[in-house]
Amino acid sequence: MTSFCTPRFARLLVVNAWLGGMAGSSQETAAFSPTLQLEKRIYVAGESIRFWIGVSAKTDIPEALRESGVVHIVGSDGSRTDDHVSWPMDGNPNRGWRGGWGFGTRSPSPGHYVVWFEFAGQKTNDQSFEIIPNPFSTRIDARWIFLDTKSGGDSHVRNALLHIENRTGRVLRIAKPGLPGSDVWLDVKTFQPPVSASVFVPRLAMLGADEIPSFSLDTLDWVNQSRWPMITVPAGGSADRSVALQPSYSFHDGQEYEVTISTALTVFVGEQDDFDAQLFPLRLPVSAAARFRW
Repeated sequence: MTSFCTPRFARLLVVNAWLGGMAGSSQETAAFSPTLQLEKRIYVAGESIRFWIGVSAKTDIPEALRESGVVHIVGSDGSRTDDHVSWPMDGNPNRGWRGGWGFGTRSPSPGHYVVWFEFAGQKTNDQSFEIIPNPFSTRIDARWIFLDTKSGGDSHVRNALLHIENRTGRVLRIAKPGLPGSDVWLDVKTFQPPVSASVFVPRLAMLGADEIPSFSLDTLDWVNQSRWPMITVPAGGSADRSVALQPSYSFHDGQEYEVTISTALTVFVGEQDDFDAQLFPLRLPVSAAARFRW
């Protein structure tokens, strides 16, 4: 089962496989319960923070309870957010689910946080994590560059380039963008008529067929990252990955667009026995926008 997903805009993305429970009486007090799992205990500022929430079920979940999910987060400064969790749109609506959640578009400050998930009047145990200042903010340079395919006049973008520079002094390993957990997406806006759309970039637009593994991983960590397709950037080195825009969206000649391309890179720095190994993987958000005529 693939458990990678990219939380964005505080929206729940459901894992492909739904978690069906055993049949049981609807009168059971423990027929269903909320679940919460942190990916790690220490995150860095600016990281795309993700944890896993869900509902385990031994019997069908009554429709009246499906909108009762709430994620509660309390910061060390006393701030509190209570995010309503809408019932997933896909899968079996009667059974349990598991999906990624985070801070959405909010940018949490460094500090201590406590999170719990509530569903149908039940709550998970409180779990705590820290957000620390990002020691790699100037040492990992990752950015998207839109490529103009015509000289002079208007911009005519056809491709985007992900450029990565490693200034950490150690080897840098990054899960190849386009794979599960490192999805790439476009937010496309047109002006005549005014239309907005959000679409994922197909894997084959970024990856060769031999780069797509035949297996999946529940999580990517120090133990199994050597089995996953990775970009390796030596200390002081750089790497580039190109993506064509056309396979993701039906662009039309002469039409003006505003396009934002985004991803969350899954990053490992150094080796498993390094002093800061508990920080990895980092999930570093990278995005860029451009306005151009196709």
